[in-house]
Amino acid sequence: MMQLKRLIFLTAIAGLCTFPSAAVANDQDVQATTIPASACRPESNTADASVRMVNGAFIFNGNSTGTVRFFCPLPINRLTVSDSSNDNDLSAYRVYYRDTDGTGNLAEITTRLFYRNSDASSSIAVGAAAWSSNSSNLRVNTSFYVPQAHQFGVYRLYFFVVTMRRNNINQDPAFGGIDFIPPQVP
Repeated sequence: MMQLKRLIFLTAIAGLCTFPSAAVANDQDVQATTIPASACRPESNTADASVRMVNGAFIFNGNSTGTVRFFCPLPINRLTVSDSSNDNDLSAYRVYYRDTDGTGNLAEITTRLFYRNSDASSSIAVGAAAWSSNSSNLRVNTSFYVPQAHQFGVYRLYFFVVTMRRNNINQDPAFGGIDFIPPQVP
């Protein structure tokens, strides 16, 4: 009997050590949410003329260069649909993008989560800094998981600010959207 209790205890400890990322995941309502690039809006008509949509992703239009800032609504708050917990938590999000010079400074995609309180007087950034595609040397269409721990508030309007930049027409960055599906645990 003592050996059985020891085996159960060791199995439980091993289970905790084997899958630590499974315990810290986006809540179900968060996982069911997506932000395709087509839901985003460039910040101005001038910025809108600098980009176009191709295969569901924003790219620069013709000879346009510079930085375009997009506002991407995140239609979720603390209130849950999947259960009655009213406790939506975020642990990470995934960005779909292309940065054709990798860690270079000729092209870049950045993302940052913000919210507005119920008085809508100002935007408040979530987290210490924006994520930058210059942190990865991948130069093809890809995606990247960005760690972002946040407990959603009930009286808040959430959105991402995404920037897409290219310094010359030889670069071809793209922004495809954001989702919240966690990485697969093997």
